Amino acid sequence: MPHKAPFEIYPGYFNLNVSGVAGFFGGEEAISAMQTIHLYKHRKWLGWYNSPGSWNVGKKFGLLANSRLWDGLFPGPNEDPAKFFELDGKQGPKYVASRSGSILERTGHLAYLIMQTSKEELGVQVQGRVTKPNKVTIIKTQPIFKESTEKEKSPVRAIPPHSGHHTDVAILPIAVSFTTCALCGWTYDWFCCSMILLGIVSNGMSSLVIGSAHLKLQGVKSAPTAPPGDGMLMDGDDIVLLTGKEENIATITRGKFMLDYEPWVRKRSRKEKRKRSVPGDGMGSTNSNRTSDAEAGLQDSSLDRGLKEGTVPVRDEYAAIGLCSLLLVIQLLGQLLLIPQGTFFGQIMFLASFAASWAYNLYLSSIDKEYIQERLLLNALNLDDQHMRTYILGTRTTAAVFACLMLQPPDISADKWEEQGFKPESIIRNFIPNDTPVWVIWRKKVLDVMGARIRSQEPCHSWLQMSNEDIEGFKKNDKDLLGQLLEDARIAYDLATNEQWLVGEEK
Repeated sequence: MPHKAPFEIYPGYFNLNVSGVAGFFGGEEAISAMQTIHLYKHRKWLGWYNSPGSWNVGKKFGLLANSRLWDGLFPGPNEDPAKFFELDGKQGPKYVASRSGSILERTGHLAYLIMQTSKEELGVQVQGRVTKPNKVTIIKTQPIFKESTEKEKSPVRAIPPHSGHHTDVAILPIAVSFTTCALCGWTYDWFCCSMILLGIVSNGMSSLVIGSAHLKLQGVKSAPTAPPGDGMLMDGDDIVLLTGKEENIATITRGKFMLDYEPWVRKRSRKEKRKRSVPGDGMGSTNSNRTSDAEAGLQDSSLDRGLKEGTVPVRDEYAAIGLCSLLLVIQLLGQLLLIPQGTFFGQIMFLASFAASWAYNLYLSSIDKEYIQERLLLNALNLDDQHMRTYILGTRTTAAVFACLMLQPPDISADKWEEQGFKPESIIRNFIPNDTPVWVIWRKKVLDVMGARIRSQEPCHSWLQMSNEDIEGFKKNDKDLLGQLLEDARIAYDLATNEQWLVGEEK
């Protein structure tokens, strides 16, 4: 007699109950993929697939919507879109200007990207003494913006998005989603069919609306008579020397990325100039809230005059993004209710569409967003390999002398440095602030050779030699140290001379 199982499985009543994870599975990957939407070409048109994590995506991007209604539905801080999509907000390295002497302890997101780019460069190893390598990148900035009028507050340039293989890979989740939707309809499983279709529509509409912004580079306007803005970005042992016009360098140090949405997405509304108190909230007494008829009339007339003159500040509500986020949340509620009513085959098809979409989101989120931003920024700044050179120097002293020589005004004598705002000693002190007798003599010799430096003549190595007067009263260790420091300076001098000759030949 065959053994009878304690229970039996009836396929007709088997239920996967995938609704419990439908809106939460793959949420982090979906958010990360959506945050890259402005970096890729045609990315906003490729969201027509049933993406998982609709609840997480809806709650996350609903924070962009900015009004009392949307703040109630999606509570949280309202950030600028560029910061929200991590296109702004990173703190850049310290910047020291070589002409004006001004110092920016913190620069912006663009300077951060430039510094990261320089760190990724392999660089040319310079022969010489090695204690702690310093990487120095020289960037000769190029014109970024067209000539702007005086009325323009700051120049702006559109940034073309990055082209890649994402358009080819997107065929997979789109094809799987539409195929599974059609198969569910073919088997008359309208519950799963409608939920897959709702996922396709909600994700496609969200991608289209959220990705409709144009990525732009906002620069900093400078005066036409402004001197060259040469200076250096300093991040530990990584230094970036920036040479060129003030406007180009100011864009790197103080410019930013911005997202410019279409008016139909922003849906602007007038912003209230003051908060109105709510009766009974305890904010102020009744007498303090009363005003005379004359005062009320004056306030009303001022407000009307401001409305007519267009001076009332406005804010962007991004109502279209709020509606898409609400649709994504509704999608989860529909899945929780209707997916359990579907057939076993329909639930398998629903999971298959999720799996393909999750794989595509994982592919998009695995790509380094900062690297894409770096490539886009270099293209917007019109920089390529011929405008950037990286050297790896063995000591801090070599890096200090090399940076000082490269930032030295080419055709200005030493007696006019102060008039031009060039202070080489302060540049060296940003690298090495030591004031011991050895460092004082070394710094004086470096400044002397810079003052006597003429590119067309032979190298002035004689200025970087020890004399008996220099080492009088020094111990052997101090003599050896001074000799090493002067050798570092000679290496930096030769490298700077060769580098400037190369630049002259390219011109």
